[in-house]
Amino acid sequence: MNPKILILRYRFIGDTVLTTPFIKNVKEIFPDSKIDVVVSPNSGELIEGNPHVNKVYYLDTTKFHKYEQSRRDVARNVSPANEFTSFFSCAKILRKEKYDLIFVLKRSLSSAFLAFLIGGKERVGFNTETRSFLLTKSIPYDKNLHELDNFLNCLNPYKKNPKRYTPEIFPTSEEKKKAKELISLFDPFKPKILIHASSAHPYKMWPKRYFANLMDMLYEKYKAQFLFTGAEIDKEIYENILRFSRYTDKFKYINLCGKTTIRECYALYENMHLAICVDSGNSHLAAAAGIPTYVLYGPTRPEKWLPVGEKVFPLKLEQNLPCQPCDVKVICSHVSCMKLLKPEYVLNQLEHTFLLS
Repeated sequence: MNPKILILRYRFIGDTVLTTPFIKNVKEIFPDSKIDVVVSPNSGELIEGNPHVNKVYYLDTTKFHKYEQSRRDVARNVSPANEFTSFFSCAKILRKEKYDLIFVLKRSLSSAFLAFLIGGKERVGFNTETRSFLLTKSIPYDKNLHELDNFLNCLNPYKKNPKRYTPEIFPTSEEKKKAKELISLFDPFKPKILIHASSAHPYKMWPKRYFANLMDMLYEKYKAQFLFTGAEIDKEIYENILRFSRYTDKFKYINLCGKTTIRECYALYENMHLAICVDSGNSHLAAAAGIPTYVLYGPTRPEKWLPVGEKVFPLKLEQNLPCQPCDVKVICSHVSCMKLLKPEYVLNQLEHTFLLS
């Protein structure tokens, strides 16, 4: 039997990165299967080149996410036949594929409805938003469990205890070549540090002055060099950080915001010594690239969203504030959980877990 399998997980970068261990497990359970994936434009590019995937389809239902909007200006080689702008056009085309099994890794009612319209013989997904009637196998969703582990629970009807693989991205030779050319602009004998200060939600962002102070200390002690990546609209964030720095005219930095695809970002990260990030999709990319990745947490929970990798370190207040974690579901006037996380503490944690030289 060669089952045809469809995986629905369209939206943010981090979600897409965490889907790759799930895909690998599906291929191990069903080695003769053909696996198609429905993802969002831009973030979904991370699935391209995955050896376990047959086809990648793009469903664009987003309205405001800054990374998905601003990166549409970057050229993408996507066939119009593989890109949909509505649920109904997506369902109409994919229904013809006659899938044996559909995994719905999104939690929304609409995503389960999409699976129902596509018409898979088996439809497996979470029991959220009273949508179980649209599924053939309904899986409990645990809001306190890491998101990857929730994904893997969807495989329990077919295999107990699937493997918790590290996410994998497969850059092309051209993407690797471009990354090498850009990295060559750095001094090879000094530490190269990724700074990712932007997030889709402002509450998850660390004060710009703190980033500047941390970079100054890293330059003073280790002559560090810095890489900035992100969407075009993130460029201003790093320009403001540099205005707070005392050594902007001395340390080496490269600001690539809006100049690279997220796949090229991954290829760049593979060549860095470490990453210091806010809770964001790019922190998941850095962790997948295998470099030591330090993630600054305030309103969100590392036990739920920590990037998956061998060298990932959450940085947060040693004692939670009474309002932590709020999961950015409240209006906050102070964001103390990020403001009390001082640059000196972050540097101390870096030096205790990673030898900068």
